Amino acid sequence: MRIIADLHIHVGRTESGSPVKITASRSLTLRNILHTAGKVKGINLVGIVDAACLGVTAELENLVCGGLLQPITGGGYAAEETALILGSEVELAHPTSGRSAHFLAYFPTIDQIKRYAEVLQSYVTNPQLSTQKIQLTPDQWLELVLDHGGAAVAAHAFTPHKGVYGSCAARLSEMFTHPDKILALELGLSADTAMAELIPDTHAYSYISSSDAHSSAKIGREFTVYDLPELSFAAWQAALAGREGRIVATHGMAPTLGKYHRSFCPACDLTAEDRHPVLECPRCSGPVILGVWDRIMALAREGGAPPPRPPYRQHIPLELVPGVGPKSLQRLQALGPEIMVMYEVPYAELAEAAGHACATQVMKARKGELNVIPGGGGKHGKVTKWQEKECDA
Repeated sequence: MRIIADLHIHVGRTESGSPVKITASRSLTLRNILHTAGKVKGINLVGIVDAACLGVTAELENLVCGGLLQPITGGGYAAEETALILGSEVELAHPTSGRSAHFLAYFPTIDQIKRYAEVLQSYVTNPQLSTQKIQLTPDQWLELVLDHGGAAVAAHAFTPHKGVYGSCAARLSEMFTHPDKILALELGLSADTAMAELIPDTHAYSYISSSDAHSSAKIGREFTVYDLPELSFAAWQAALAGREGRIVATHGMAPTLGKYHRSFCPACDLTAEDRHPVLECPRCSGPVILGVWDRIMALAREGGAPPPRPPYRQHIPLELVPGVGPKSLQRLQALGPEIMVMYEVPYAELAEAAGHACATQVMKARKGELNVIPGGGGKHGKVTKWQEKECDA
């Protein structure tokens, strides 16, 4: 069974208007997420990473009671357009340095995540809000997750903003006594498989891609394709552990599009371009916002060949393709879910729906023929529009 999964989506507000993820859009409610992911984007399996927040848990229970969510044998919940796995994002402090990183816990049922959340409430400031810094050691948190039947994943593992490798540690064993109990690493928006494999410590883990969506438009900008015997939490967990099923491919934005791909000096407004890792500004020698590429290159070392892995397939989301404005995007979405439009819809159908110029840009993006100016310092990379005269030169 081919499953397209985006397992890192935030809830901005509950249906009653209470905030959950402060930095996320107010329109990111549970119902809107499920509709957008399934119908608009073409996602089969969604991960809500704020499901341990009190208001979200109550809404999940109401959706089950109302029949809009159906429990799945093996864990998870089926909705009309997609299926749902319940997750919780937390911030954990390094035991000695004090630096911190984000981690994800996923659970099969509402009852299990509720029991996990009940314990967690004593160690967070506000159990209503997402991604709280918890007053537990990494080992204590991991034990809590496993004791409640959960699975643990390192979130956006290479980013300078709360990524475990990006800003916190050189290896997971610095934070966990049993790092082998972490199930997978989330690559994040500024890294891909080839980059991650340069750090030998990552070789023991599965890699996955997810959107970390804070708005509806960002859902599905990164995703993972699985081959599973069934659609369930248990089948997904077994695939990550290498027991049954498998990851077919990770799909994500070109890493250069990421907000933190290269180091950036805010004082000089300078994004690094050097072919070696930039750890301080080459112009003023001041501190930089460390880039994912730069951090990975600084950590890279010899450590044996990485294991065989499924391919990482780069793409440019439709909303970032030059020449695809809101009206064109609406016309393209009439052809089918957005992921299918990005990867599969033939040129002739694209052109008929949105015109030759728009269809050409989409096809160039699909083939990896659009130039990207790398991002850094919190600013996304920029995609350069393909000009037909380039082809005639």
